Amino acid sequence: MTPVLAMSFACTGAPFAKEPAPVVWVPTSAAAATPHLPGAEVAFAINRRYAQTPGKCFVGGPAFDCSGVMLRTAPAGAPGTDFWRIGSDETAAGYARMYFARQDLPAVNPSDAVGFILTDRPTAAGNGQPYDFVCGQAPLAQSLPPCANPADAVGVSLWNVTDPAALAVQAIYYDAANGGQLSQALRYQKQYYDRTGQWIPILKAMLGAGAATAFGFDEEDQLSYGFTVASRLEQRHADTRMTCPDNTPGYRCAGVLVRITGYGNFKSWNPSDPSQARNGVSFSYARADMNMRTTHRGDPGVIMAELQAPTGHPLEWRCSFPANAASSGRPGACGTTNGDLRLCDARGITTAAQWIAAHGSAPQAGCGLSPSVAQFAVLKDLRQTINSQHNEVIIAAWPPDIPELLPIEAWFYPTPEDKGGAQYIQQDYMATTGHFKPVLAVTLTNPPGTIYTYRVEDQEGAMNLDAVLAVPRTGRQDPDW
Repeated sequence: MTPVLAMSFACTGAPFAKEPAPVVWVPTSAAAATPHLPGAEVAFAINRRYAQTPGKCFVGGPAFDCSGVMLRTAPAGAPGTDFWRIGSDETAAGYARMYFARQDLPAVNPSDAVGFILTDRPTAAGNGQPYDFVCGQAPLAQSLPPCANPADAVGVSLWNVTDPAALAVQAIYYDAANGGQLSQALRYQKQYYDRTGQWIPILKAMLGAGAATAFGFDEEDQLSYGFTVASRLEQRHADTRMTCPDNTPGYRCAGVLVRITGYGNFKSWNPSDPSQARNGVSFSYARADMNMRTTHRGDPGVIMAELQAPTGHPLEWRCSFPANAASSGRPGACGTTNGDLRLCDARGITTAAQWIAAHGSAPQAGCGLSPSVAQFAVLKDLRQTINSQHNEVIIAAWPPDIPELLPIEAWFYPTPEDKGGAQYIQQDYMATTGHFKPVLAVTLTNPPGTIYTYRVEDQEGAMNLDAVLAVPRTGRQDPDW
């Protein structure tokens, strides 16, 4: 699913978005919310409520019933405790405090930049999650008394904290304008999922003094997004087309590019210094017809999106080899050790039989296959006969320290022992960019449909920025890869 950018009618400030997948900003005029709406439609309904500005609802009822947005941050407590907990002072007062945001009111400033949004009361009642208003701010409260401490709060009836499914949570939000962290929002999302088995969407918000309030949905901000990524990778792995619809080589739209990076006191998404010097970053290309049985070695790594996918910094396939090519010793990564920089087609080697005749006894010294449709077919043919654990693809080096511009699709671990390393990279990426990329288990010898596995419980790196999750094994990148 590719999100579609649309400005909210409620938002007068500039939208915020990331590349390559923008946030879905949804209009404020749409049908009212219904149970189990997709995330974009939830944002649509919430922005609609925010934009409505009646003085009362129904026959003399408080305006909170049909307008505005009820926000709540978790009361003080240990960081890992449930976000739906109720403070002891609230229990004593007989109501839970909410912030009320509406287009015609001064901007709210919640005590924390991450919290949840309460479903409007009529919809909540229809969903079997009823609650009542106990107090509120004049004049919108109508006949309700004002709340104490603070006077501009809205009080709702207490809920059973042992049954979070009964609480009318419509979404979790993080306030990007005031330091809100997606990491904490993901932790809240998992808390609710673990207790109820239900996903509630995470929305990106713009709250605070001087800012218009609006809520946007981004599919890539959700823990459940990992299932989408795993499914997409399985489809690309099974796709054995030799050309893409635009008549470019099939590797641009099918198959999966994987790279073992290691992890430690470096950024795993950066090319190593030797890779930059030879303008060649080594990957393997996994696909059903490539007979890949393992990655270059153990250790975690990165999976890139297909090369034709929109991205801030497109990757360039320079050459490929049917086996480990020892590219660290090759001039320009694609040449041969005798200094010949020509690729196979420039040498007149245009078939698998010719390549084997020229290099069969020493495939690691073989010429590199060019990035053409015809030479991609030679790579596929060679992989049917060369008994190698993996192939090698040389991607042009990219500038260091541009993680948000790269087409990173996921982090992965090839063996259970490497999971901690993948979580370490995930945590480093989240701390650096604020964005979520899922961790997957990759077992290339598994049957189709089970090669790329996503587990919610593996995403600790994205949900925990408070402590390092793994001790680096090597502390450096592999200079030979």
